[in-house]
Amino acid sequence: MIQAVLSNPSHPEYGVATIPFPIPRDQYAHCMELLEALEIGDAVKADCRVEEVDSFFSELKRTEMLTVNVEELNYLAKRLDSFDTGEAAQFQAMAHKLELFELKDLINLSFCCQQATVITDFSDLAAIGRDHYMNLHGGSASVDELNALDGYMDFEKYGQDCMENDCVTKTEFGLLRRIEPPFPEQTQGQRMM
Repeated sequence: MIQAVLSNPSHPEYGVATIPFPIPRDQYAHCMELLEALEIGDAVKADCRVEEVDSFFSELKRTEMLTVNVEELNYLAKRLDSFDTGEAAQFQAMAHKLELFELKDLINLSFCCQQATVITDFSDLAAIGRDHYMNLHGGSASVDELNALDGYMDFEKYGQDCMENDCVTKTEFGLLRRIEPPFPEQTQGQRMM
């Protein structure tokens, strides 16, 4: 859950509204009324200044003083609300490493932050190796596949190698090892003209 204090950047004298994100369905109309009283909360344009953010996702503090779209903020909050502990660490570490603060970039990251391994517990090297293997393979591998690999692959050594790799960055969220760039380079055909 995110608590955001929002204001009208054109009329700070109107005051502020504290809105929970994601906005609960039963509170949506009331929250929109609070924003309408400040003459903000448009569904399309960015018209809400983020005065303060209170969230488990400390990297969202970077959005403070930005002007954002309330629906984009709500969408990002819904994405983050669905994350487990590991995905939350991946998101935060990647946002920190890439110095992201724009909502569109944070939303994009929420779809691809699993392209990194974040090591927070150094006590089980085999688990680190398994987690990294899973991340390399799109986050999924059958139990049979992992059991078969146990006989052929030294997950403990793999975990040790993962921590000592040149691509590892220390963050406040753990050791971060990117698997691939989070926003792949667009080919000529994908670029907007």
